[in-house]
Amino acid sequence: MDLLNKKINFHIHTKYSFDSFLEPSFIVDYLYQNGFEVAIITDHNTIRGALEAKAYAEKKYQDKFIVIVGEEVKSDIGDIIGFPITNEINPGDYKTVIKQMKEQNAILCLPHPYKSHDLFLIHQEEFINEFDFIEVFNARINDKLNEHAEKLAEKYNKLKIVGNDAHVKSDLLNCSNYYRNNLNYPEFRIKRTHIRNVRKSQIINFIKKKDPGAVIKYLFLFVIGK
Repeated sequence: MDLLNKKINFHIHTKYSFDSFLEPSFIVDYLYQNGFEVAIITDHNTIRGALEAKAYAEKKYQDKFIVIVGEEVKSDIGDIIGFPITNEINPGDYKTVIKQMKEQNAILCLPHPYKSHDLFLIHQEEFINEFDFIEVFNARINDKLNEHAEKLAEKYNKLKIVGNDAHVKSDLLNCSNYYRNNLNYPEFRIKRTHIRNVRKSQIINFIKKKDPGAVIKYLFLFVIGK
């Protein structure tokens, strides 16, 4: 899988995630129209959206736009991203998740390491060495936690990648990755997502869960911008 000399959009969620309504075909068209050449789609615990996007891109754009099938899998120590993935991986204990990803020759990425992860484990060299990439900037995470993630990558000499963690349209253009000659020297474009976009994804989550009380709560937070 050649990631060099291509504008890459990493960490995208489609309508098949519990907190997004984005159509796979829309994601492909929108990113292509905005100069991206590769999309790494990483739905929560499923590859359905990525497979749909890949088939659409291959039919419409051939080799002009590449969709890499990824998955953000929930484990007992936090989320783990693998790509490319051929067979869907179920949530479970982290050792099993990592094993199943490696059996598919996937590249492993530790996303937003300082959000919802076992903070003791991610500082264990044996654990961190399982990963190829660390997401050093996540557009939905505050600057301090992103700074810690970058320091973690540097400490363990891990490849760096930045992620939109996109759930709505206006998330999609926040970040880009470009590896000109070497994966060790990436060029990034980074921009924090607006808090209202985070609230949108939370509202979508509770709409899908059919929890009107929570929808009203997060709709209020969305309106006041908190």
